[in-house]
Amino acid sequence: MIVKDDNELVYEVIKGSISSFEVLIDRYQKTIFNMVLKMVGNVEVARDLTQDIFVKAFEKLGSFNFKYRFFSWIYRIAINETINWIKAKHPVENLKMVETIPAEEPDNLFQEQQSKRLHAGLRVLQGEYRMLLLLKYYCGLSYEEIAETTKIPVKKVKSRLFIAREQLHKILIEKGFFENE
Repeated sequence: MIVKDDNELVYEVIKGSISSFEVLIDRYQKTIFNMVLKMVGNVEVARDLTQDIFVKAFEKLGSFNFKYRFFSWIYRIAINETINWIKAKHPVENLKMVETIPAEEPDNLFQEQQSKRLHAGLRVLQGEYRMLLLLKYYCGLSYEEIAETTKIPVKKVKSRLFIAREQLHKILIEKGFFENE
């Protein structure tokens, strides 16, 4: 079986191959869903947003610039859609939803509490900083990939990530994240 790269699949979709778009969905749906879930803190909202993101990507595929990677392009759509959703909601309501984030297979109650504190700390951060931290540490993107995805110069990505880590550290101290260590 020949594995096609993203740009080949995009070209095929533009030419009318729906099955090629299904391959792209299979390739990125889980990653995008998980990123959105970390940002919004609600499984149902993350499912709806993920679906909206792929619909929007399909609708805008004709404007895709082949000099960029599809990966970065769809992440940018996902980030924008998620940030727009977050901005439209009341911040207090969003903070309450953090409790609905499933713990990432905690071994014990302490790990589950720490996971909730970390998620709550991330939710308090401004959307831009939260997004950069998620792209770097959850999605595993390099500084260059983050710059490409967010359209922010690499140097600014690095400085904003530094600020984001500092702010998150302060928030986590306030939430008792480092207690019992």
